[in-house]
Amino acid sequence: MSRSPQEAETGKDFPFLHNHLLNPCTNQRARNVNQTSAHHSSLITHGSLNIFSLLLFGLTLFLFFYRLGDRDLWSSHEGRAAQDAATILEDGHWGLPRLFDRKYVDLQKPPLYYWMVAAFAFVRGGPVDAWAVRLPSALAALGCVILLFSLGIHRGRNWAALTAAIILATAVHFTWLARIGRIDMPLTFAISLALAGIYLSRLEKSRWWLLPAYLGLAAAILLKGPIGLILPGVVVGSWVILEGELSPAWRVRSWLSLAHRLGLWWGIPLILAIAGPWFFWAASQTDGALGKSLWYHNVVRAIGGTDGMRARPILFYIPRLAADFLPWSVLLPFAVWYIFRSKCWRMDPEARFGLIWLVSILAVLSCVGFKRADYLLPAYPGAALFLGCVVERWFETVRQPLRLATGFGAIVAASVAGWWIYLDRILPQVEVEREDRTFAAAIRRYAPPPDPVIFFRVEEHALAFHIGRPLDTLLEWENLDFWASQPRPFYVVMDSECAREWPDHLHHGSLEPVTTNVDLARGKHDHPLILLRTQPFVKEWPRPLPANP
Repeated sequence: MSRSPQEAETGKDFPFLHNHLLNPCTNQRARNVNQTSAHHSSLITHGSLNIFSLLLFGLTLFLFFYRLGDRDLWSSHEGRAAQDAATILEDGHWGLPRLFDRKYVDLQKPPLYYWMVAAFAFVRGGPVDAWAVRLPSALAALGCVILLFSLGIHRGRNWAALTAAIILATAVHFTWLARIGRIDMPLTFAISLALAGIYLSRLEKSRWWLLPAYLGLAAAILLKGPIGLILPGVVVGSWVILEGELSPAWRVRSWLSLAHRLGLWWGIPLILAIAGPWFFWAASQTDGALGKSLWYHNVVRAIGGTDGMRARPILFYIPRLAADFLPWSVLLPFAVWYIFRSKCWRMDPEARFGLIWLVSILAVLSCVGFKRADYLLPAYPGAALFLGCVVERWFETVRQPLRLATGFGAIVAASVAGWWIYLDRILPQVEVEREDRTFAAAIRRYAPPPDPVIFFRVEEHALAFHIGRPLDTLLEWENLDFWASQPRPFYVVMDSECAREWPDHLHHGSLEPVTTNVDLARGKHDHPLILLRTQPFVKEWPRPLPANP
């Protein structure tokens, strides 16, 4: 077939346009793929879609909620959330939560997660416990799965919706973080809601989708501060650039048109109206402490870590993604190779958006000095969306799709069986080495309220939560020496290193070992601690000289 000089020049300068727009064979192949996609999507009838939805819901209920509150609060984040929520309910200070030592307002993170924990405990009519601490994470994980499933269904891609939702729910680290009281899972849901809304708004030319998007951004800021805006902003910026919608800087009208399509003229005021009041009020109540906390946690740690928080290498998240997104991370390199090799990159907007989502967050977090595996969680829905779309195409093109579906189902079944064994058999055995309730009960037998318990150079928020108020935290030996000199005994919690060093620093009293959490845990505990009792030195007065005979 002969081509005009203009077509030949276009094909030379833009090979993608030549291969996919000017080549009738490629066009025909694209039409065949789209027809096949529509055919296979139609195979899921309304009735079977309802069945698959119920099965997906049952899968998530088991993975995220089964025995959710059985084990103790293990992590420092859970103990901190429990203390903040408990002080909210006991003191009524919803604006500025505090830890049990009452010294400082807890400004490490904005308070939305602690509000949710306190609200769940209040609604249940009981005290703050492991169930209340973890319920926001479990519900947010369920929301992420439903959101991804609904996005695919709305776009008419039923198979991609189902596979993407299952992949996300069964990714090993996603499942585990759904069962831990951390901010990262609600943050992931808020970011996913924002990105899904912006994506649908652009594709369907409807600004109504921007409303949940901006609500999600406001929630993300109230969960983790500026990073809740930075991560989705990077994804949207990368997406706009790769979609060719970003004009040169001098084309002001094009930029204004883009801002109008994104609804920035009303979205930014909405975010400020929802998230702004707490930040402005908290800043006025804390004499600049909020600003210092935001600077430290969002700038200082991002630049290169701090004392006790070592910076990680730039490629830290690559092996973490490979391990934490199992069993599906094995498919990621093959899926990326396939999407470009088969020239489906421009024909599959959902796969393209999912891959941009994953790579953008992976790239920006890799540039941050202080890294933690949990921080990559907001990229997981993008990875699941991308894999779900690719698996759908594999299912459409293979000669025996039943084998592929059987293999996929076998992996899901193995994942469910593995979690059942882990939750029913392994975790109860590990619990004795991680829980702090037994040690806290022993401490309160020696120092019942209102006697204070002193934590010396120890940050064990879960233990502090179980001990309850009153308690105090000391960092300097001089302060501990004052308590040791008091005539009545006080009880001090410290690690073994400090227990060996105290004779070199205390001059007006001594410490007597009482018990350890290692002894109570039958010889092994993940965080060995010692309970000691203060005892003042007895002053020896000089004896009078005997009278002369």
